[in-house]
Amino acid sequence: MIDMSGLYIHADYPAALTKFNHSTKRKKWSEFKDVHLKVTNHKCPICECSLKEGELLTRNSGAVSDNTETEIIATVDHYRPQAFYDFLAMTPENYILMCSECNNIYKGCEFPLFDIPIIRATTVGGISSENPLIVNPILDDLLELFNIVARIMTNGRKVLELKPKHTVGYLYEKAITTIKLFSLGECDVVCHNNTNVKNLRINLLHSHFVKFEPFIDAFINKDLAKMRSEITEKNLTTYGFFKFFVKKQFINLSP
Repeated sequence: MIDMSGLYIHADYPAALTKFNHSTKRKKWSEFKDVHLKVTNHKCPICECSLKEGELLTRNSGAVSDNTETEIIATVDHYRPQAFYDFLAMTPENYILMCSECNNIYKGCEFPLFDIPIIRATTVGGISSENPLIVNPILDDLLELFNIVARIMTNGRKVLELKPKHTVGYLYEKAITTIKLFSLGECDVVCHNNTNVKNLRINLLHSHFVKFEPFIDAFINKDLAKMRSEITEKNLTTYGFFKFFVKKQFINLSP
């Protein structure tokens, strides 16, 4: 998962905000897409799939035998969904970049709260009293929510996933809800009911493991020279996963 805390101080953000304020488009929040992509190094901040032209993922849209494919593109999500928070529809601070899969297939209009009873804000001023259970990569300290895990699935494939850092409390509930919602942990069990969607997520998390596998071996063996070469060769610092290694928040469940 990618830290987006630098979004509002990015050099291109003021220009995007100006374009947004002067836009007559119905979905004018798209004016922020480019600056969000720059902050995330053209990756989805949730699942870390590439959102660069020429590197976009695709999956079967229908049955496995159907050759129709859906392309996974960059979208701008309303963190607090318009279905519940229509008063935030045109609020830039409510926008977060996501791939179309994380946005439309996994998250949709979901927005669970930790609060009991659940009383949703009806004004901007009421938002601060809510305790959302979906991560916000712009505002949340991701290193306080997650660890990363290298895991071997029952079929032998290896994946790089997220795991809650804490075991109880609000931060745990926020982490585990996010992981389950987006199928970012135990992805072969906690998965989407659409086979094509499930397979795409598993394949993506497997590809993350493959990308990091030599670095993980070097990290475990404290081979600094190999670590440095892998970082440089594969641009590993552009991945959110890398920060967890720097903080030694890595669990190896994969032999």
